[in-house]
Amino acid sequence: MNGWLTGGRTISKIIYTQQIKNLKVRNKEQRAKLNYNYTLYIGHRPKVLKNMEQRTGLMGKIGTNEILYFKDSKDIAKTVLENTKKGITIYEGMIAIKKEDTQKLNLEDLKSWENYITKYINIIREENSIKREDFEFICAVHEKDINYHTHILFWDKSQKTPKNFQHYSIPDKIRKKLIKDTFSDEILEYAKAKDLAVTNVRDITDKLVDDFMEDIKMLDNKKYNKLKLKGVFKDKNSKLDKNFIEHIFNESYKIKQMIPKGRIAYKLLEPQVKEEVDKLVDYVLQNNEDLQNLVNTYIDSKIQIATLYSDKNIDEQEQKYKQEIEKIIANKLLGIVKSINRLEYEYKKQETIAEKQKELIKQSIFDLISLFCVKEEKERSKHNEIKTELSKDAKKEIYLKNKDKGYEH
Repeated sequence: MNGWLTGGRTISKIIYTQQIKNLKVRNKEQRAKLNYNYTLYIGHRPKVLKNMEQRTGLMGKIGTNEILYFKDSKDIAKTVLENTKKGITIYEGMIAIKKEDTQKLNLEDLKSWENYITKYINIIREENSIKREDFEFICAVHEKDINYHTHILFWDKSQKTPKNFQHYSIPDKIRKKLIKDTFSDEILEYAKAKDLAVTNVRDITDKLVDDFMEDIKMLDNKKYNKLKLKGVFKDKNSKLDKNFIEHIFNESYKIKQMIPKGRIAYKLLEPQVKEEVDKLVDYVLQNNEDLQNLVNTYIDSKIQIATLYSDKNIDEQEQKYKQEIEKIIANKLLGIVKSINRLEYEYKKQETIAEKQKELIKQSIFDLISLFCVKEEKERSKHNEIKTELSKDAKKEIYLKNKDKGYEH
């Protein structure tokens, strides 16, 4: 045994160990005797929990569907002895829970432990692939200074062939399921706090992004270009702090220029781009206390759940959870980059329309001038034609007058 079970470092809220009892003893008779003696030991050792009318602390299910309290441990030990001689594998499982937790769980007397074992014994049965009708077990609960623990001897009464191997993953699966079910209320509270933190982080970051883009969209093209080129924001009606806006815009625009066209998502970014996004996230957290508190709540809730199972590598776990929640913020902030892209597209579209309108006006003026010139030219030609026609008539009239007078040319 190790960890807090013997007073050492905490490993898990619940310790569960499992082994094939006396597997290394190849002599069947000797193994049967050792299992017999061990049954007597767990039933009579000091500080075993038992009823006043009991001489032993043994209880269990043998040939019945209900847990029975056994008055005489020798009869039960003989059952274990005979099963071992038949070649039936006897497993020993051990559940240990710290006293500070047994107090919270109300696990400090025999009856409460009976209820606990009745409720969770099927986890052990199922993970060991034993049918309900073939599963039998005996157990005894012991009190120590730092914990309560129960030794459980169990077997498959229908077993026909010897089993000398137990997969290493079985005890750990049972331990995790016991923790999940035993501390379900506690886990639920931590999970609710975690989920609420995530929801609020999303809401606050969404509002921050919306307010930021609303301030940016209030700028005309000239002011926007000044912000883009010089990093200077000027608007009296902005919702956010001027310095905050300038920093967020400048960093977001730098990130925008580093990202190629296509889908913008944190997980798809190159490492050097992620580094810049991470800096932006850190800046936002440093300047938003509510957001930082929610990040801490998320991390704390996840750590509380993790430490139910193990307190190993907590620093690494904390870093992992920090990255999880900051990734959510990062993707939200990348929405600014997307919005800047859309905004610039609109500005370019407006500039294109304005240029087209200018060209159209120029063309219209040119067409009017051309039309005027053509009309003037037509008027001039017509005038010349009339003038030419009048000259011919005048000459004819003069000729006729002179002819009447007898003049000839």
